[in-house]
Amino acid sequence: MFKELVENSEDIVIVTNSDFDIRYISSSVTTVFGFEPHAVIGRNIFEFIEQDKIEPWRDLLRQVSSSCSDEISVLIDNKKRYFDIHVANLLNSDSVDGVVLKLHDVTEKKLREKDLIRSNEHLDQVIYKTTHDLKAPLTSALGLIQIAERANDKDKDQYIQLIKKSLLNLDAYIEEMNNFFRIDKLAVQCDQINFAFMLQSVQESLMNMVVASKVKVYVNLDEGMPWYSDSLRIKTIVTNIFSNAIKYQDLQKENPFIKIATRITPEFCEISISDNGIGIDADSQRKIFDLFFRATDQANGTGLGLYIVRDTIQRLNGSIEVQSTVGKGTTFFIRIPNMLLQDVAVA
Repeated sequence: MFKELVENSEDIVIVTNSDFDIRYISSSVTTVFGFEPHAVIGRNIFEFIEQDKIEPWRDLLRQVSSSCSDEISVLIDNKKRYFDIHVANLLNSDSVDGVVLKLHDVTEKKLREKDLIRSNEHLDQVIYKTTHDLKAPLTSALGLIQIAERANDKDKDQYIQLIKKSLLNLDAYIEEMNNFFRIDKLAVQCDQINFAFMLQSVQESLMNMVVASKVKVYVNLDEGMPWYSDSLRIKTIVTNIFSNAIKYQDLQKENPFIKIATRITPEFCEISISDNGIGIDADSQRKIFDLFFRATDQANGTGLGLYIVRDTIQRLNGSIEVQSTVGKGTTFFIRIPNMLLQDVAVA
């Protein structure tokens, strides 16, 4: 009866000898790790412990006189799982003659805790940065209003335009923050992507940028196969990278350009967005996706754009890489899963 209870428990029960070689492991290891119990019989338990945790755990197990509890992480096939572990020293027991370890999987709980900690840290940063960055355009507008109140009629129009510019910057910042939180909360959708139409919409929305009219856009789209993904998130990704390509153009070059290409397969859509702008230095390339990082002061920015891009791509289980040379330009390579087969299954 006891063996039946152990074998049908979701917890993993392990019995080792005094050298911590595995003598018995319950069949629940198959559910958790995907291999049969016989595959690990005779192996030492420290083969599955992270390198920096081996000695502390070896010392702890040697010192256990009766029992103890702790938390441990186990790395198998490059996947880390977390367990609450209870250890009982039964080496002096005639019936067991071993160390008994009971592992309760708390991976999901641990990952939720980590996500919560990360979210709280990001929220603290966002609140601090938001309050700081909101002050600048507000202070500027209030100062200009005071000056405009004392100015003659001839100069008032000039100050009104400056106030308008300051308030438009404030509005753009608030909108970016709104998108940041809105997209973060929305569940991933599955829509058929009309990339040509989306790209045209993005270009039209960015035409108010001063440099936009000077930049030639080259488009090479693969439209031979349908692509399904989250249209709102795809548009967010493209808008942020496209607007950066405009903002950070090299105005000294005669023919500034942006090139956009796609390749669609049943599994993925690959997007490349290239420009011949100012480029990004090697040190900054490692940081451009960090929250609030700005590689240059050439244009106004919040440092949120590329952070949102990477976070959004990760939510779609995609990837992004950047190649850039200062003075020559930048290319972003994006790979997003095609939800085509998922969509067919749902339909």
